[in-house]
Amino acid sequence: MIVLFFVGTRVYQIIQEQDWTQIEFHLNAPFFFIISAGLVFLNWSFEALKWQRLMEGLKPLSFKEAIRDVLAGLATGLVTPNRAGNFLGRIARLDKELRLKGILRTFYANLAQFSITLIFGLFGLFFLSASLVESGFILVLIGTLIGVSVSIVLIIRPKYVLMRPFSWIIPESVKGGITELSNFSSRLKRNLMGLGTMRYFVFVSQYVLILIALNQDMDILVLFGAVAVMYLIMTLIPSLFMGKLFVREAAGLIVFSSIGIPDSVTILAGFLVWLINIALPGLVGAGLLVKK
Repeated sequence: MIVLFFVGTRVYQIIQEQDWTQIEFHLNAPFFFIISAGLVFLNWSFEALKWQRLMEGLKPLSFKEAIRDVLAGLATGLVTPNRAGNFLGRIARLDKELRLKGILRTFYANLAQFSITLIFGLFGLFFLSASLVESGFILVLIGTLIGVSVSIVLIIRPKYVLMRPFSWIIPESVKGGITELSNFSSRLKRNLMGLGTMRYFVFVSQYVLILIALNQDMDILVLFGAVAVMYLIMTLIPSLFMGKLFVREAAGLIVFSSIGIPDSVTILAGFLVWLINIALPGLVGAGLLVKK
């Protein structure tokens, strides 16, 4: 209730501060809104398939069970820093002795999606570099290159975290789970990256569709590039709760203003994407946890 009060207060402040007369709607706005909302099922289905693949050697899941775990994880991730607590919902149905391995698999899935977001964000950075030079382009570029390099190495060889000095602070039980991750087949890793890439293009397309619905009639590649960079910045910036609400809008203000999108449009688009992609599915996940 405290979180909801904070969010409600902040949304009210945003509404009061913005010039909403800048908001215009495309002639076919309802169509674009409906398609964007419909893609939420595809978005979380790809994530469920990733979870299903990861759990095959631990506890085989049906697709229905996998989507239930993913939505439950989304609910717990909403109220934890940087959505790190999504493992809590995912492992809720696992036997006690399997939970640690479930946590490590969750982090592995998150790492795969993290690396994909950085890789395509990097393409977006170069595509929009002329517009972003004055917005800390070099710093973001350096941070992205470091993040991509580290994440790719850890996806391919998770056992590298067991090297000194990290090995001294990692419990033995965790070391065994990390060793199991290192033994994942190349095919499984390719599946994870492939599903993660398809999911990435789904949620980027959702954002682009919302922007088009808000009458941002510009080159489609520019919109895709801007959204890619926005997600890149959002991924690199830590957040406290609520599925990166406000971090998304802050990142959007940095990027979208450089291509001429009004702040009020940026804020409304970010909130709508959060609502359909995070808040409503998270509410469903919370209901599944309560039911359990």
